[in-house]
Amino acid sequence: MQLSASKDSCLIGQPGICRGHLTFDNPRLAGYTWPICEIRGIEPGPKLCVSAGVHVNEVAGIEAAVRLQKLFEPSKMKGTVSIIPLINQPALFRYTEYVCPLDDKNINYTFPGKSDGSFSEALSYAIMNEWCADADCYIDMHGGDLRERVSKFTIYQRTSNPQLDETSRQMAECFDAEFVMGLPPELMTKPGRPPTGFAKHNRVALMSEAGSNGLLEEDAIAFHVDGVLNIARKLGILDTSISTFRNARILCDNYLWVKSPVSGEYHAAVEPGQRIEKNQKLGTVRNFFGEHLAEITAPAAGFLLWHMTHPSIPEGSPILAVAVEAKSA
Repeated sequence: MQLSASKDSCLIGQPGICRGHLTFDNPRLAGYTWPICEIRGIEPGPKLCVSAGVHVNEVAGIEAAVRLQKLFEPSKMKGTVSIIPLINQPALFRYTEYVCPLDDKNINYTFPGKSDGSFSEALSYAIMNEWCADADCYIDMHGGDLRERVSKFTIYQRTSNPQLDETSRQMAECFDAEFVMGLPPELMTKPGRPPTGFAKHNRVALMSEAGSNGLLEEDAIAFHVDGVLNIARKLGILDTSISTFRNARILCDNYLWVKSPVSGEYHAAVEPGQRIEKNQKLGTVRNFFGEHLAEITAPAAGFLLWHMTHPSIPEGSPILAVAVEAKSA
């Protein structure tokens, strides 16, 4: 991994603010560079890595990553905060939904990756083992692609390690979230999101979700920004007080995707964030004559995490997701 600093930046590894571009050693990632801002405090301390733009249309997270660069002052912090505002570089200006155009894979589901895998797999491996190699926590910010609206929630991975789970949960609760999703331990058996990939190595990674339809919504941007600052306070990078929480941060322990049984036009009856009951009607799918094709119902009681906002949905495509409240909550 190589970091080339811009002319107006401090020296790499020295206290101060270093802005520049990052390249990874893996030849499968050759030809691409990643913008990076690394703020290093006067005193040594923990390291926090923050990214956005795994999905390039989820702009609230990207904008939050840009703003965060100006919210850490080396003289008022300990340790290091390293920020990459756009991970999916091959998708830049292509507005590709979800996937990396080089291999048609969703980077978000390739962790912990493979050094000899495809571009997405090699990139997730490099993120974990090069950029975040010495990170105490990694936060990947998401939310609200071109056709979706999401509630405000965070994701961490539950494991068979109670201490790791408790640390991860506490970090996830630093965001002013409606829901805190602890992913089921069975997801550890296959490649998955950053929280899953990092947890396989007993490390902490989180995802934050907020936003809708590829829009720069101030409320969603603030959710990401304030949450990252709270994580920095939790780690001891900043010595200021954790901000006030307004949302419930309801603990959930299952994430259920619902796919459309037919191709058609989806009309939602429930919005993200709302409580729902099992078998409750969440919306209907109609054809272009307005005729009823299917009713979408809740697979379990819980909360609507997100749904698609563009009505045209092909058969078998995800249409919404339900969060199931943890029984101990």
